[in-house]
Amino acid sequence: MRETISLLLLFLLLSSPLSSSSTLEFRDSLSDLSQQSTQHCSNLKSTDKFLCELTGAIDAQGPRSPSAPPLLNSTCKFKEDCVYSTYYPYATPPSPELETILDKYVAMRERCLAKDSDTLLDTFHSSERPNCQYVIWRQTNAGFGNRIISLISTFLYSIFSARVLLVDYPNWNDLFCEPFARSSLRVPQGYPLDYSLGASYLQYLDAKCGSPRGNAGSSPCNQTIVHLILDHASPIREYDSVLCPLGYSRLRNIPFVMIRDSNQYFVPGYYANPVLRPLMDLLFPERNIFHVLSRFLLFPSDAMWGSIRLYLDVHASRRVGLQIREFKIGKYTTEYDDNIVRCLRERGGLLPKRFRKRVCEDEYLAIHVATLEKGHVGRMNETMKIIEEETGKEVRVKWQEVESRELHDLTQQKEALIDMWVLSTSHVLITSMESTFGYVANGLSGVPSYFIDKEESESCKVNHGVDLCFHQAPKMLVCSDDEPVRYRAYDLSVNSSWIRPCVDRLVFGWSLAGEVSYPL
Repeated sequence: MRETISLLLLFLLLSSPLSSSSTLEFRDSLSDLSQQSTQHCSNLKSTDKFLCELTGAIDAQGPRSPSAPPLLNSTCKFKEDCVYSTYYPYATPPSPELETILDKYVAMRERCLAKDSDTLLDTFHSSERPNCQYVIWRQTNAGFGNRIISLISTFLYSIFSARVLLVDYPNWNDLFCEPFARSSLRVPQGYPLDYSLGASYLQYLDAKCGSPRGNAGSSPCNQTIVHLILDHASPIREYDSVLCPLGYSRLRNIPFVMIRDSNQYFVPGYYANPVLRPLMDLLFPERNIFHVLSRFLLFPSDAMWGSIRLYLDVHASRRVGLQIREFKIGKYTTEYDDNIVRCLRERGGLLPKRFRKRVCEDEYLAIHVATLEKGHVGRMNETMKIIEEETGKEVRVKWQEVESRELHDLTQQKEALIDMWVLSTSHVLITSMESTFGYVANGLSGVPSYFIDKEESESCKVNHGVDLCFHQAPKMLVCSDDEPVRYRAYDLSVNSSWIRPCVDRLVFGWSLAGEVSYPL
């Protein structure tokens, strides 16, 4: 009988939209929601109520104070040139609801940092409480693609938890402009943050801190800093913080959440959170989360934009981006090459002469190749001569002269950034399976990429959406006994129309299903 009741509750949770009468109240999944500021939301229904409470949570953060002055050297040529609207053929704007939330978020940042920035480091190290709440994201030793996908995931976490996002990334200004005019994205400059302070999320979870059954007086619960580690090797229980409804409210009163190690795109996990899922649908109706958030947060610095323009061929009649990732660095293999050619013929819109009515004199195809192995570039040049004969169209191949190495130093991060942004302006994008480098270009572009593999006689696999893959999804995570309904994340995912196995990582990965049209 008990099992029958549990299954019935789970079925209702999966099949019914959450309403104000649900046992899972949305205010319990956001940090520091003021009841006074959200009482007017109580009579609203469904997602309108959730959106109202989220804006109320963000508005409640930070004391009211005069607007902060603009940052020094805050100009950004990438922004001024309207690059995302000019050079991206498949770019889509954010939803009106997301624009509202982002406007609120920007105002919150300005209020909070105008009051806290001068004393934030002292507050952090002294266990005092700042005026607002923060999530601090630290770069890891992972590749540049992993860093970017983790950062965008954290940015969304900061919005849903009504926290100010700060990044601990020493070379940030070498790579990117400040996205906010009156509040820096970077941790205030001073002495380094002491990452030994605070408790881990698992300690916090095991002590049932922030839950009805918890002991508020226990040692882990009396913290101002809690660390999250969200990478491919994390225990699956670590992801309770984003996949389970109580994950946010556990940290409701913690001023500093530190995401100190993360190399994952954990956004699909929000769709396995039954409380956040309706809001995700409202804010991101096209399920292109990375695309719209990256266009808000990531603007290459003036120096990087100058380098990108050297490789960006804006006059080509068709731009094709090709990214080839050899996971064994320094080892060129030929298995990719034949499949790349097949994929180009099938998906690149390269019609033979006999099917073309005419070829304009100034019409040409531009291919940008991103790879650490020069052997692939040589093979591409040879193949393009054949393509030119078949199509009657000129083909121009560009690539960066880079060494066969993977050091993740500043020089290589700059090289990666150039390739990612050039690739993302393509009309047709072909990337390597399981490569987060390719994922970033895919997400920026707003067009689904085609995946190439080394399997013999297989040209390329079609992605089923424009959003990215959560490589190591914690499918067996069990949301704890503190939840109104005990369930596995996997149970929600397999019964939803939102989450699918990744095309390029069927066993371990989650990605979002989306209705997309593919370029011819």
